[in-house]
Amino acid sequence: MRVVLTGGGTGGHIYPAIALWRRMARELGQLDVLYIGSERGLERDIVPRQGLTFAAIPAAGLKRELSLAAVRTLVTTWRGYRQAHRLLRRFRPDVVVGTGGYVTLPVVFAASRRGIPSVVWEGNARPGLTNQLCARRAHSVAVSFPDSERWFPRARRVVVTGNPRASEVLDVSLDRVAAARREYGLDPERKLVVCFAGSRGAETVNEVVTELLPRFADRPQWQLLYVTGGAHYDDVEARVRRHADRVPGNVRLVPFVHDMPPVLRQADVVVTRAGSSTLAEICALGLAAVLIPSPYVTANHQEENAMRLAERGAALMIRERELSADRLWEVLTRVLDGGEGARLRQAAKALATPRAVDDLFELVMEAASASR
Repeated sequence: MRVVLTGGGTGGHIYPAIALWRRMARELGQLDVLYIGSERGLERDIVPRQGLTFAAIPAAGLKRELSLAAVRTLVTTWRGYRQAHRLLRRFRPDVVVGTGGYVTLPVVFAASRRGIPSVVWEGNARPGLTNQLCARRAHSVAVSFPDSERWFPRARRVVVTGNPRASEVLDVSLDRVAAARREYGLDPERKLVVCFAGSRGAETVNEVVTELLPRFADRPQWQLLYVTGGAHYDDVEARVRRHADRVPGNVRLVPFVHDMPPVLRQADVVVTRAGSSTLAEICALGLAAVLIPSPYVTANHQEENAMRLAERGAALMIRERELSADRLWEVLTRVLDGGEGARLRQAAKALATPRAVDDLFELVMEAASASR
């Protein structure tokens, strides 16, 4: 079987596609995969690390208003569409799976033009324009939240599958857990706080957490693994030196974690953004979470994602404009030293979708059979 995966820009689009690939490879054995990504997204680095064949095409975010920037975007998208056509003609896939991000549109549109069935997967509570447009050309649309179907009124079929990362995060061996413990110096006798702000990091979150670090010296029973994001690591180190003479011994700073599931399995609480993959992992593992949704994403969709958990008592949400070191410390104290952590974990587990990758796999196989 031959499959094209496409999706990129951020880890929230890339890692679900990789989770699906791993599930398909386990089931089918014989599987030829081409991953088509953008020229500048994180997929250029992440995908080849997995051993997948990768091809980059031009892609840009669509603009809703008429402007010079919108014209440039259309030109870039047209170039990506032409290149996607050529790649699909040479590779001859049975099915195309798009997981969102700008690059999905030219690939799914090219697949439709060539009569290749496609499945579009949407991770957020509110989809972006790209997936809404692609849905009209797709064989099926998979969504992660039960009330997201309403955003795809012209789709042929919409199925609630959940996020594939919800399944993959559960499939972590004890060896991987032990390796993560050694790599990051985690102490199983201390309560673990894992702080990360998406695959790229976030400046505002970093400012607040950096201010908080000296306080961990007063909580020796806690430990913090602080993932700054590669682009922010040097700046965070400089800020730490301004706020304190040294980093407390129970704090570890790292720029990036390439294998996050075995780290999350050991966490007592996570402080993070509200990307769809992260929320799926939180629910699958039954983690206590403090969510700081990014206000800089399209249609403020991370806040909508976070609200789905917060309204059900499955996470605590702090909007970025309300974030401060005192507020975050007070919330962490409630979760770790009070009784709130247990309540959050139980409610999060109730929202888990452990069959997500299996359900998406079945949907993709149905679509692939339509091309035979």
